[in-house]
Amino acid sequence: MGGHMKLLLLISAILLGACDQNATKMVCGEYDVKYDIINNGDAISAVINGDKVTLNIAISGSGARYVGELNGAIVTLWNSGPDWTMFLNDGAPISCTIK
Repeated sequence: MGGHMKLLLLISAILLGACDQNATKMVCGEYDVKYDIINNGDAISAVINGDKVTLNIAISGSGARYVGELNGAIVTLWNSGPDWTMFLNDGAPISCTIK
């Protein structure tokens, strides 16, 4: 591998690590979730079990609800106070625990 390629890989690893350090990590059932709230709270940039998705804020009776599509499923992350809950399509709520 040439010197330039090694340098690019190193820079990529550093940048990915830097983004990962700022992300909040949680476990929702069998799903590992990392997320950052972006666009002044209007969206969440998330990585769910290794797949990246942007969830946009949606109308909520209470708390904050973010919705997007990932691998054909509608993903909802809902926050109320310190608690997060994930929904896949219209399935049962999945409680999340911050790591």
